[in-house]
Amino acid sequence: KSESATTVEDAVKVAKKIGYPVLVRAAFALGGLGSGFAANEEELMSLAKRALASSRQIIIDEDLRGWKEVEYEVVRDNKDNCVTVCNMENFDPLGIHTGDSIVIAPSQTLSNSEYFKLRATALKVVRHLGVIGECNIQ
Repeated sequence: KSESATTVEDAVKVAKKIGYPVLVRAAFALGGLGSGFAANEEELMSLAKRALASSRQIIIDEDLRGWKEVEYEVVRDNKDNCVTVCNMENFDPLGIHTGDSIVIAPSQTLSNSEYFKLRATALKVVRHLGVIGECNIQ
């Protein structure tokens, strides 16, 4: 679950709807700028104020800490030839920013079924969006 907000008040409404804890992220920001987890309304208000200082919009996400984070590097040309260059998984669980995490390639904890299902999904997404060139699907 995820929704955006442009004010602290809206962020509080969204967090109540999603349920605590939540992840607060500044929209249109690289490197996790202004992001963090809020376990309650007080923490949310503090994070939201900080994130809104660097962005006009913030994103409130359901807390998914502990989930695996897997990504596929995909390349597609203008003739619809599409290949996954590699797949990777973050050594650290979801919740550690990708840029701060150790990445292992190829992934080591996916079954063959999971690997091929996620690979097929990555290829479908790239084709559906019409990406030409390289793309990272997380």
